[in-house]
Amino acid sequence: MDSNTPRMAILLALVLFTMPLAGCVSDGRDGVNGEAGTQGSQGPPGVDGEDGLPGVNGTNGTNGTNGTNGTNGTNGTNGAPGPWGFTTLVIAFDESPGINCERGGTGLHIGVDDNSDGELTVEEFDQTTYMCNGLNGANGTTTTSVLSAVERLSKSSGCPAGGRVMLYGMDNGDNGGTPANGLLEVGEIDDQTTYCSAQRVGLIGDTVSGENGSRPSSYQGMKLIVGDTMFYSADDGIHGPELWTYDLTTGETWMVADIRTGENGSYPGYWLGIVHENIIYFDAWTDDYGRELWAHNTVSGSTWMVANLHMDNSYPAGSNPGDDIEIMYGDILYFSAFTPQYATELWAYDTITHMTWLVKDIHRGSSSNPGWYMHLIYDDVLYFTARDMGNVHDLWAHNQSNATTWKVASFGIEPNTHPGQYMYHLVGDTLYFDAYVGGNNGRELMAYNFQNDTAWLVADLAPGYASSNPGMHVSYVMDDQIIFDTAEGYAWVHDTSNGTTWSIAGFSGGTLGENFTEVAIGDTFFFQANDGNTGSELWAYNKVNETVWMVADIMEGYGGSGPGENMVVVINDILYFDAATHESGRELWAHDPYDGSTWLVVDISKGNKSQTGPDLDSNPGNRFWLVHGGQLFFDAHDELHGTELWNMWFEHTVSYQA
Repeated sequence: MDSNTPRMAILLALVLFTMPLAGCVSDGRDGVNGEAGTQGSQGPPGVDGEDGLPGVNGTNGTNGTNGTNGTNGTNGTNGAPGPWGFTTLVIAFDESPGINCERGGTGLHIGVDDNSDGELTVEEFDQTTYMCNGLNGANGTTTTSVLSAVERLSKSSGCPAGGRVMLYGMDNGDNGGTPANGLLEVGEIDDQTTYCSAQRVGLIGDTVSGENGSRPSSYQGMKLIVGDTMFYSADDGIHGPELWTYDLTTGETWMVADIRTGENGSYPGYWLGIVHENIIYFDAWTDDYGRELWAHNTVSGSTWMVANLHMDNSYPAGSNPGDDIEIMYGDILYFSAFTPQYATELWAYDTITHMTWLVKDIHRGSSSNPGWYMHLIYDDVLYFTARDMGNVHDLWAHNQSNATTWKVASFGIEPNTHPGQYMYHLVGDTLYFDAYVGGNNGRELMAYNFQNDTAWLVADLAPGYASSNPGMHVSYVMDDQIIFDTAEGYAWVHDTSNGTTWSIAGFSGGTLGENFTEVAIGDTFFFQANDGNTGSELWAYNKVNETVWMVADIMEGYGGSGPGENMVVVINDILYFDAATHESGRELWAHDPYDGSTWLVVDISKGNKSQTGPDLDSNPGNRFWLVHGGQLFFDAHDELHGTELWNMWFEHTVSYQA
């Protein structure tokens, strides 16, 4: 054997070992798996895989059942009344041919009655419109005129506070009318504008919470308006009766001044309340000075005592200014006052110089009680009743220009002559009044003429020593007529133009005019009377046809409704007054003489007057009432607020119909 053979075999084995096995040598059969090894420790987390596709939305679930409704919340308090509205007035006039209407026509001035006086003045014109005449027709025939008419509306027409309807149309005889007759007939009306008003009543403010209320009061004269602010007395339960104010624009109410510190109050304006320029003058009580003259400046807001006339007294009672008389004469306030030195005499306060002085000691050593029965200004002279050493009330005068004071006339020698005790009226140059004449006459109607200085007995209505007591309850002037009552319940009229006097009615109930402030609307005079069958009710007298009638039997039966015991006012030719019925108690009523309707305006205090317990009447105007700017302000009582300040205003609507 060749010696190189082993070497070749080894070399060949090495070559085969280094060559790939696939494709050269077949794999062998797999061997049996070996036993599983022990589990190793957990490796690190792998990388997150990509997000899968969004799944399909599921179907909506069924709605649940509704929950139970909650209980209603408590009603909020009523808002303050809005500002009052005003009446719209219209004046129709003939328009001559010219720039506004080439061939003439009818003009209309339209405007709001800003001062609520029932008259539309030039300053109140808001709009002027014209309805002009057309061209003349051919062949001499005239064109049809355009006519207008204004009619008054009342409660029976759906306008409880009154209204107006303006009618327009052609005078063409449409619908059965007569053409060219100058009258706008029903069938000729083409279009109309209706202005309608209704009363609205609301509580101004609950000054004192609870059943008592603030009890607003005016006493003898504390119901005053300065600009847009009203002044009156009220008690908030802390300071007692003091001076308060109500802003007519903002609706705010506040106490002006706490004059008498503590809960008793100063009772401002108990005797005197008067405005001059922007200052209110009134009497008020303090523990240090008693009742004296005070003032409040409505611009600066300051309040001060004007004069301390009743001085040097261990218990100051004050001078009681204005107890008998208060009157502004130019820039000077004249008033009665009591002092230990002069008793009750006439005093004066100059609002410019701020000086206070005694005008005259008429009754030395005693009181003259100036102006107790009569006081007035005539021909720039102040006239007033006073008594001197003779202890008889006579007519006196004071001339401010020369500071003289003198006795003008005497009407009797009896101490109870008392001229003007029940009535006095100035008609032209003549003063009419009652007086105890004496001699063969009692208290009768007298007259005094300032021009010729003569006095005379007008009528002896109770002949002999008896007295007719003219004007004891009723006294009113309508043009040239004086209407008054006498004893035994008779109503009389005296015509000042011809001197005649006659009786118009007699009332057996004997309460003619008692507790009633007489008023007139047009030619109709309203008063309270009892005919013995219906009790005290509202009556009327027309001076043109001289008829007397009962306006309405508000409370049927003998008791009567007692109309106007608190207040009687006229607004836009409608009469407003308090009256009582069994159904509503004493509440606010109204009467429209245009259609004769009488109705309850509002029942503020719900309840039955015949029930026992607290008074369920609202008693409107019992302590306070005032008319201003077309609104009626008054005190009234209800069970929730007590006695507070209320008001009645008017809501206006305008409608058009073609």
